Amino acid sequence: FVGELRPLKGVDIMLAALAAQRTVYPATAVIVGTGPDEADVKRLAQKLGIEGMVSFAGSLPARTAFARGRCVVVPSRAESFPYVVLEAAAAQMPLIATEVGGVPEIVEGTDTPLIRPGDIGALAQQMRAFLAHPKPFLGRAIQLQKHVAKRLTVERMTREILDFYISALGDVPAAKPVPAKSAS
Repeated sequence: FVGELRPLKGVDIMLAALAAQRTVYPATAVIVGTGPDEADVKRLAQKLGIEGMVSFAGSLPARTAFARGRCVVVPSRAESFPYVVLEAAAAQMPLIATEVGGVPEIVEGTDTPLIRPGDIGALAQQMRAFLAHPKPFLGRAIQLQKHVAKRLTVERMTREILDFYISALGDVPAAKPVPAKSAS
């Protein structure tokens, strides 16, 4: 996990899923980030009995964080257009993510499955699937990287934003410059 430690990001859901599937695959998790709920998240790991399976790395650049794991989990309850998903795609990191905000737009046209936010069972199942057979996740990561590089370019996103404003505002004439007052 890479992100801010607050309820919206769903770290509690990820920890519960990790705990739920630990007897099948005793995986570990690296939590990268800080936030207002950091102490609560650490207490939850302890309460779930998985504190030895979870490490807290603090804030790190995404690429550095990705090097510490094998899969990026984005268990968010809500998102806008999460850069961590774009960064995971760019780094060819296998991705397990929820179907919130702009995540479906990012993965649209690929075979990347998304899960319902807050669904501990579905998240645990995806974690088990990755741990049992990482190869399909790696293949989807390659596909997602190519897809994002082709479809979500800075030029295209800029053009789409400008097109939106032009359509929303119509053909608005540019404002006339205000003449400067002379000092008299």
